[in-house]
Amino acid sequence: MTRIKRPLFGGAIQAFLPDRSVDASALRLVPNNQEVFMHSDSDQSIIVEILERVDEVSEENAIKYHFDALAEANDAQSGQDHIVDKIESIPIDSLNVQRLTSAWYLFGRQQISKYHEQARNIVHLHLCLLRLGDDIATDILISFNDPAFVNTQSSSSDQQVQTGSRWTLDDFKEFFGSLEIVDYGLFVPTTTTNDVDMS
Repeated sequence: MTRIKRPLFGGAIQAFLPDRSVDASALRLVPNNQEVFMHSDSDQSIIVEILERVDEVSEENAIKYHFDALAEANDAQSGQDHIVDKIESIPIDSLNVQRLTSAWYLFGRQQISKYHEQARNIVHLHLCLLRLGDDIATDILISFNDPAFVNTQSSSSDQQVQTGSRWTLDDFKEFFGSLEIVDYGLFVPTTTTNDVDMS
């Protein structure tokens, strides 16, 4: 059967989603600058986020900047709560997105409590950062959240499934590797503002 790319952000972006993907916006409110997909049988998730381009750090350190911002949002700010294991460049010619200045992959770990619970889970975080330049000046951050250890007291403990049906790193790589921008009108030029066009 021929696979069809899933439209994101009203069709301005499209990509192949992994099997068992559930659109989180059907279940809860999702910010306009995000697309969130959850695994139907586990607590894994993939998030695509349109962000203002970070220029106060180097190209390589930009993905670490976003990782640290996620750690702060997840209340995982201590050195032991968020650890970066790997940062590597992604060859631009291996991707479908045009107008990139660079692309990066990060693997790290964070200790996160869901819904501000006391029980903390260890989550493996795979990040892909696509950096758009020129007048677009936007960072597209793609996150794959993969719980590695779930506390038995966590509300996520009943959502763990056998490894065979869980998403893998290969699924994530196929997702961001297939992602393409169909309509650059999604992005507002920096002469006006740098957020996603909400009109």
